[in-house]
Amino acid sequence: MIKDRILTVEQMKACERRSEELGVPASQLMATAGEKLASHVMHETMADGQPDTPEVLILAGKGNNGGDGLVAANHLHRSGISTKIVLCCGKPTTPAAVKAFDSLNKDIDVMFYDGDNTHPWAEAIDNATIIVDAIFGTGFTGEIERDLQPLFIKLNTYAKRVIACDIPSGVDARSGQAGVLAVQADVTVTMHAKKLGMLLSPGKYFCGYIRVEDIGIPAAAMSDDPIMANEIYAKASMLDDLQLGKKFLTSRKPWAHKGTFGKLVCVCGCRRYIGAAGISATAAMRMGVGLVEVCSTGKVIDSLAANLYECTFNEMKADAEGYMTSENVPAILESLADAKALLLGCGLGHTPETEKLVAELIEKSPVPVILDADGINSLVPNIDVLLKKQSTVILTPHPGELARLCGVSQDEVLADRLKYTYGLSKKYGVTVVAKSSETIVCCADRTEVITAGNTTLSKGGSGDMLAGLIASLTAQTKRSSLINCILACMVMGRAAEVLSTKRSERGILTRDILAYLPFFLKHLEGGED
Repeated sequence: MIKDRILTVEQMKACERRSEELGVPASQLMATAGEKLASHVMHETMADGQPDTPEVLILAGKGNNGGDGLVAANHLHRSGISTKIVLCCGKPTTPAAVKAFDSLNKDIDVMFYDGDNTHPWAEAIDNATIIVDAIFGTGFTGEIERDLQPLFIKLNTYAKRVIACDIPSGVDARSGQAGVLAVQADVTVTMHAKKLGMLLSPGKYFCGYIRVEDIGIPAAAMSDDPIMANEIYAKASMLDDLQLGKKFLTSRKPWAHKGTFGKLVCVCGCRRYIGAAGISATAAMRMGVGLVEVCSTGKVIDSLAANLYECTFNEMKADAEGYMTSENVPAILESLADAKALLLGCGLGHTPETEKLVAELIEKSPVPVILDADGINSLVPNIDVLLKKQSTVILTPHPGELARLCGVSQDEVLADRLKYTYGLSKKYGVTVVAKSSETIVCCADRTEVITAGNTTLSKGGSGDMLAGLIASLTAQTKRSSLINCILACMVMGRAAEVLSTKRSERGILTRDILAYLPFFLKHLEGGED
């Protein structure tokens, strides 16, 4: 069992394959998985509110997931628990599952699903006190097939309590996508390690309480396969606020001055997107950077200067539509001479000139570059310039921007967001912060899944705020980009969660979170709530 690490579907398959090579065959893994599953079911039968004579129904598919359920049935029957089985997709077809079926105790009542709600399988669902969902495993994608829909409707409507084997049927273990009729489990018993889709929306809301069980896969199975190189965790999201502050927030020495905390240059904004520049600069200041210089057009500066008193401003040349031109590269590089980081793209707009501007700055910047929004869109035509970078580059795409960076459709990205995030990071040697309801941060061969946040952040300006937080931390510290990105995501997400305990998620604006940040950071530092 792996305590902290999360596995992809492909990584789990690799573990099972290597396990076989190391002398632990699939049938042995299934025997252990079935035993562990049965143990959880027996524990549930003894919970408060359960009848003295519980009825357990196991819904089994034709693959190894169903085989786990069949093994569990034997253990439950031997323990004196009334157990029935419904074979939902016909008889088992995988070798290990066939072996489990052939070993079933003959006294166990086995029924076949046939789509007719008047037949015994439907009555068994009505009468069961606990139902074990062992229909589909981690290979499921898409929607429940039409002929199985009556089964899933019956299950989701009438089941009293559901324990899912490995992952609820109908949930995609890669993407977290859930079919319309996906099983709503109360408990999910997953084998060896959590699967990525169990942490992603909406799939995570179908899993209930997750228990990870050791099924005897050797530790050596985690090595000797390139697919295992990417190590995935969600450790930061498991920390409480005080642990988060203690682990990630650096101390501020009493004798420090603004130079101690670095200078950030923000190349952001255009006539149409003035607010993005203001939000990102404000976020950077709220996160503690020493000095922020906003390089933007005169129109943007005139609009922001009345409120951003703490910033300095550097007026850039603009075209007739109010977008910055590539003529500004020398002036920006001059500003970067004493800077620690460059934030590029928030509200920049996208024109042929911004494409040139972004490409030149990425190639020539002597300091880390945080690229967001239209900075990303402007990068796409010249993405290979990332191979010429002189310093660290951090990309912060939402799914649409990630799709453009990877040259695929948004649907393809949503089907396997980790694949494209990790691939982009690996190919270009950049840190990628793939934003969504859960954010995936990839840097080198380490991935962190950040689950903090709520629909408070489902508004314009949240991405600009995150970019500003990341840029601020990058300018202040010499820590890895991975750590800075994790902290920024966690601070923003947790601040939104805490603020929404007192206000509606609907009405909280980005500016409200920015105003709350000093109070929340004080809380993380161990001060007052």
